Order: sequence, then C-alpha cells, then structure tokens
Amino acid sequence: MTYFWNGNRSSKFDGETYLEIESDVVPFEQRPWMKAAEITDAMIEALKSGKYQTLRCNFPNGDMVGHTGSFRAATMAIEAVDIGLARLLPVIDALGGVAIITADHGNADEMYEIDKKTGMPKVNKDGTFKAKTSHTLNKVPCILYDNVTGGKLGLKEGDWGLSNIAATTANLLGLEKHEAWDDSMLIIK
Repeated sequence: MTYFWNGNRSSKFDGETYLEIESDVVPFEQRPWMKAAEITDAMIEALKSGKYQTLRCNFPNGDMVGHTGSFRAATMAIEAVDIGLARLLPVIDALGGVAIITADHGNADEMYEIDKKTGMPKVNKDGTFKAKTSHTLNKVPCILYDNVTGGKLGLKEGDWGLSNIAATTANLLGLEKHEAWDDSMLIIK
C-alpha cells in the first residue's frame, strides 16, 4: 500500500492511502518552513506503523518559497527540508529501508529572472530583483539513499529524468516495470 501526502494541494482522497497536511494561509516568505515539521512527523509515524511497503512524501518548500524571490526565505525553506530529512533518514535506516530523494523541478535554485543579454538578474522599477515565477529547467539531483545493502544498490549514470522514477521504484520493490514506462535507473551489484 502506498501512503502519500503533500503540503500544498487541495485534493482529498481516502485517509487510508492519502494524507494531506494543509499549508498555512499566509505568504510563503513569512513562514518558509511551511509544514515541514508536521509532514516529517506524519511520515515518521507512517513509517513506524509497519502498514506500508512504500511511502511517498512531498516537501513543497523549495518550490513554493522559491517563487517569492526572497533569498533568505528560500534558504530557511531548504534548511527546514534538510532538518526533516535528517529526522527521516535514521528512521528509514532503523527499519531497513532505502529512499529515493529527488524533485520534479527547481525554484530555489534560480529565483530571479535573468536578462539573456547580460546574464544578470532583471531589476524591478524599485531596484529589487524580479522574482522568477515560472519553474526552472535546471536538472535536479536524484539520490538513492541506502545504508542497508552494503553498497549493492546504485543508480546508473546517464541523462535520466523524472519519468524514470516509477520504474526505479518498482524495481526497488522487486517488481518489473510496466512496458509503457521509461527504464529504471537502478543497478543491483
């Protein structure tokens, strides 16, 4: 059974397979930590429950706060996710699990509109940098966190993308990918 939650969507599903922790209704730069602690608490509870073979979790901080153009807020947003991961990963280790850590796009990595001619950030009339409100196209890392197999698992080198995560996750669970899916990145040594 898969357990999923998200910090910023409004969709509702059966509480047995989906949990939403709703965001505060304030500008993201005012609370850049968002609900990272609450998401982490719920994820740890779900992990320790033993009910689930796989779990998926979304920390929206870097995306949502990245859109604000506030560098200090984005720094705090990423630090909040780092703290959440620092709490989650030891639990995953204790339970004998592995984790895939990635993102679907960036925003905290490129927060300002860039002038293509000068390569410098565009400036608003008041002299502040113009916030980039679209998603970036920069590559995001994909990390296979594995402290339990003694180095038997790894990720293949190559130009992989988000479309390869489903097959990789299926392989980690001992399943074959669906024929319509892109290839798995998993290496079993």
